[in-house]
Amino acid sequence: MDEQFDPLRLLAGLRSHGVSYVLVGGLASAARGSTIMMDDVDIVIPPDDENLANLGLALAQLGAEPIGEDDAHRSSYLTASGQLDVIELGEAYDGLASRATDEDLGNGVVARVASTADLMELKRASGDLAAAAHLAALAHEDDSPTEAEHDAEAEPTGPRWVRKVLTKFEDVDTYLTKVVYGDDRMHG
Repeated sequence: MDEQFDPLRLLAGLRSHGVSYVLVGGLASAARGSTIMMDDVDIVIPPDDENLANLGLALAQLGAEPIGEDDAHRSSYLTASGQLDVIELGEAYDGLASRATDEDLGNGVVARVASTADLMELKRASGDLAAAAHLAALAHEDDSPTEAEHDAEAEPTGPRWVRKVLTKFEDVDTYLTKVVYGDDRMHG
């Protein structure tokens, strides 16, 4: 099969058949900001018979052929859009899915993407320590406050409703100053 790697088309095929999954692996890492190279799509699916039936329909539509040796929790397929690896985690799926977020991958394709922490753990478990370290560095960058967040931390904080009221008062004060003194006073 002469496939051209098109991960968005592959994910759109899964979504069109209502397949529930969490995106993991290189594409998920890229969605989280990594520059890790990818040549396949890795998904984790829930232990659900209806979802497996939907996956079967999607694989048929994508022209999938099984490749490699399957084990009890992982199978691989070569599709018209590239390789798809399907992982079944059983009960652990619920935790993975609850920490995942919906991410727009482009071209209208939105996928549930595993959290950075879960991606690091999956990489460590697979023995890919370099990718786990790279994701850890990304997670550390995400934890660092941006300049705007740092400036906001310097301002007094309080309950959200107090900040909202104070902001409204500032807006009213600005408006009244413009009405009474004109726009020139605001700039001078």
